[in-house]
Amino acid sequence: MENDPVKQPQVEETLILLKKIWVVVLVGIYAACLYSEYRFPGVREGEPLEGEAILLKIQRVLFFGLMGLGFLTDIVQIRIDRSKAFFYLFASLILGGMCSFIAMGQMKVLNFFIG
Repeated sequence: MENDPVKQPQVEETLILLKKIWVVVLVGIYAACLYSEYRFPGVREGEPLEGEAILLKIQRVLFFGLMGLGFLTDIVQIRIDRSKAFFYLFASLILGGMCSFIAMGQMKVLNFFIG
């Protein structure tokens, strides 16, 4: 069934589409983290500032969307090649989890050079 000539191009096209959507969601979560760091710099404990809470919710929704897309992409990838299993799910966890730290570091460097 995996070698069916009609199904294989459709699966590969689906994988390419899922990868493109995964990248767009990753860029979206990075942009949300960067904007949040621009508007509300630094790390706070306790209650978020006014307006910061909605940005945190957007980041969480995008993160879980990224995890879901990573899971779907891995399912399609497993159908093509079993040796590449769970790459996108792991990458979603690492890159999505570190997005706010990367944005924080980049804003500090940018503020240092701009003044």
